[in-house]
Amino acid sequence: MGLQHRLHSAYEKSMVERTIEYLKDRTEAFDGYYPCRKAALCNLQHVHKWLTLFVFMHNSIVKSSSKFDNMMRWTHLS
Repeated sequence: MGLQHRLHSAYEKSMVERTIEYLKDRTEAFDGYYPCRKAALCNLQHVHKWLTLFVFMHNSIVKSSSKFDNMMRWTHLS
């Protein structure tokens, strides 16, 4: 397949594990507050929708925060 073997530093591994743990914790909290109503037929679609919303909101905050940072830099230059 021509794949290259890559070794990751302990820091990179830690960041990946932290991110996965964060998502797991948030998913469990979501399911605790909004459990699947059809327990026998649950396909976890509500969790997928929540994750999609979470990513959308996170990206929106990151983009708006960077715009805010740029605006603050511009106002300080004046």
